[in-house]
Amino acid sequence: MASITTDAVTTVGTFISENSSNAFSLGASRSLAIGVTTANIALTTTCRFVSITPAGGTHCHYQIGSGAQTATSSSHYLRTGDRIVLAVPVNANIATIQGTGASTTLYITELFN
Repeated sequence: MASITTDAVTTVGTFISENSSNAFSLGASRSLAIGVTTANIALTTTCRFVSITPAGGTHCHYQIGSGAQTATSSSHYLRTGDRIVLAVPVNANIATIQGTGASTTLYITELFN
């Protein structure tokens, strides 16, 4: 396990630090409107990776896990316009909550390898 700290937020996980030849197949494309209260969406049960990016506002906070999730302002941080690819557990759900600024949309692409 490694950790990365950006904008005073530390994320712990497994990260690829070199070019990878792993190819992903595209799965479902989803969007989740984010407001001042947490919003949750279930992913396809066989999904194992996601690419997520927020648009609008300044940032969002997200939480990923098995079953319904709740995001808070203490959850993982993702700045508007940034994109991240993450491994997800079986029966994954993603919850998000808006950061500062205007309402935000989280765009989610399910990936399979």
